Amino acid sequence: MGTVYDQFAEKIMIPGSVIIPQLIAMMATEQEAQMLVSMPATAQALADKFSMELSDVEAKMVDFFKKGLVFKSIKPDGIVYRMPREVMQFHDATILWHGATREYYDLWQKFMEEEWPEYTKMVEQVMPKPFTRIIPVEESLNPKSQILAYESCKELIESADTIAVTKCTCRLIAHKCDRPVEVCLQLGKSARYALERETGREVSKQEAMDIIKKSEEEGLMHVTMNKTDNMHFICNCCGCCCMAMPMMIQYGRNMNDPSRFCAVVEEEKCESCGECVERCYFSAIVLDEAKDVAVVDADQCMGCGICQVTCPTDAIRLDEVRPKEFIPVG
Repeated sequence: MGTVYDQFAEKIMIPGSVIIPQLIAMMATEQEAQMLVSMPATAQALADKFSMELSDVEAKMVDFFKKGLVFKSIKPDGIVYRMPREVMQFHDATILWHGATREYYDLWQKFMEEEWPEYTKMVEQVMPKPFTRIIPVEESLNPKSQILAYESCKELIESADTIAVTKCTCRLIAHKCDRPVEVCLQLGKSARYALERETGREVSKQEAMDIIKKSEEEGLMHVTMNKTDNMHFICNCCGCCCMAMPMMIQYGRNMNDPSRFCAVVEEEKCESCGECVERCYFSAIVLDEAKDVAVVDADQCMGCGICQVTCPTDAIRLDEVRPKEFIPVG
């Protein structure tokens, strides 16, 4: 059966992991881990089960919440606590824990390099569609019809009642590039969660748009939930630190859907400078030496538009190539 830390790893759907038990052991004692794997439960139920004072359990729940080890649901019989549902949620929540050390970050990165690639193979097999998708750079779009609200960073930001910015968990642990770290936007419920945990700071809609613009200039791709409503975040991802992009680039995993658009080069404008080739993470653009222009491989293009942002002659646009139905309703 293994240790309670092994049980924790199994509950977040990564049985047999060597590193996840080590990570949780850095955050919780064995008794605390027993409490976690006993969830979902109210504080009173945990107090009864572990013969503890209710006030002590409630204090522990506050600590667990700050660490990212529990999530809260308001139910008729009180607050119900649950541990992370899967390893990705455990990753995103706990890396922003204020008590996280460099040792903790390095152990997470060890997991990402040694165990994560094999785990993503299973994820790819069981998920009909990736959980996330690209949002295109809006200025580069050439839509057949009006752009949809759920594929517009501006519209998602304008419709959010609360916005917070947090640090990118992936770049925090990997630190493989010097791109900005405080650029992940949390929207609505997710923003309120980050503010309650004090893992993010509230920003105005204008500052959020400034972060979007800065991220585009830095060559970061906008990524959000792969559905049509109730969006919770806009991540701004690089190709080297992100938990999904390297899996796609190195292993060909279907971890992230493209946008509904594809880059197109207007040959008469292209000066063959190679800027777009350098900025494309997916090797979707090459220089055709015979024609002396950049050429896009539509099968490789993710439709992010990062290639267009710094094109000196505005020779790149994004054409709509997939129907609205490509994005799952939900």
